[in-house]
Amino acid sequence: MMNSLSDVRPKSVEKTSIPAATVPVELYVELPYWLMVPDCVQHVEVNGHEFLVDVRDNYVELYFNAVRDSKSTCLYVGPPQRLRPDVEKAIKKSKAPIMSRKCKTVLRIRSECDRNVILASRDKGQRKRSAQYYLQSFCEAHLDIVDRLIQQYRLATYDYFAHELSPWDVPIWFVASGTGFVRIVLQDYAEFDLRPYTLIEPSELQSALSAQPSAGEFELLDALNFMERGDYSDAVRRICTAIEAQTEFALRQELLKKHPLPDVEERLKASENDFPGRLRQYQKLSRRKLPHHLDRELKTTRELRRSIVHRGKRIGRNERGQAQKAVDTGRWIFNRIENEPDREAKRERTTGRRSIGKRSLGRHFSLYHAEITPTGVVVH
Repeated sequence: MMNSLSDVRPKSVEKTSIPAATVPVELYVELPYWLMVPDCVQHVEVNGHEFLVDVRDNYVELYFNAVRDSKSTCLYVGPPQRLRPDVEKAIKKSKAPIMSRKCKTVLRIRSECDRNVILASRDKGQRKRSAQYYLQSFCEAHLDIVDRLIQQYRLATYDYFAHELSPWDVPIWFVASGTGFVRIVLQDYAEFDLRPYTLIEPSELQSALSAQPSAGEFELLDALNFMERGDYSDAVRRICTAIEAQTEFALRQELLKKHPLPDVEERLKASENDFPGRLRQYQKLSRRKLPHHLDRELKTTRELRRSIVHRGKRIGRNERGQAQKAVDTGRWIFNRIENEPDREAKRERTTGRRSIGKRSLGRHFSLYHAEITPTGVVVH
């Protein structure tokens, strides 16, 4: 970051400095479903601070020329009958057609943001990029407000379609201050209005349709996907299931080298509730022992899974790193037990068309840490 970053960093997080001047802002985010409630204003308290949240189902989006998933051509969000003067002027000046799209439920959250950040977001170059990074974390922090409202709505209605949200579910936000607004993209994947790269050719995909997955491999794929979708608790559950399924398969193969099939199935039946015992037996028979650090991480991950399953623990956004570590080390453990170099290379490839770098394009990363305090949202 250049020196301009100091212009967009909230002074309130520096213990010896004067708190930065803030300005009122409104955050607009469209939910992927309807909240079945008439238009209203709700008071939502999170960590001792109360936010006003407008729930609106009459909003539209206006676009220049074309409606895009990335909303990069969007010039207005709000009620269709009350356009701002600047929007009406832009529409009159535009030579491109104006397209309208009806929104599902839109939440308008009233908050406050560092004044310098808002000014920098309308600038150009490095200052604007720094402000956008800041505003990504700022908007993401407000997901706690959104989820608080949604969870209480679910408790009150038992609506089957509403669910907690992650940056994957609501990747596009608008931050409005005064007469201007800026579009903020939480998930880079949401910027892709066109397919950005190729991972597989049609002929390769046709061949892959006849391929058989390894035991537990779909659960491993689910764990990786849940991490990107923000379902961290299910990601931990799935990686544990993947390892357990692969361990059973590998142990069966080792036992078949010494015992007839009926005896093997009887032995596996006897140990079906003793995963640690199965893993020890597999390592003894195969003479392929897990490295100490992976064995330690596996115990930690399984204890975390136990907390999720039996104690109702929910892994939040601020604990993403804990879930990511469990999934990454779990993938390495899966590779170790599976013992198939070609499959491992496909998952861990670092070069070529299906490299990790290319597959990771569009992933969500926050450069700042933001939290809600009794005084409002603070970005560190």
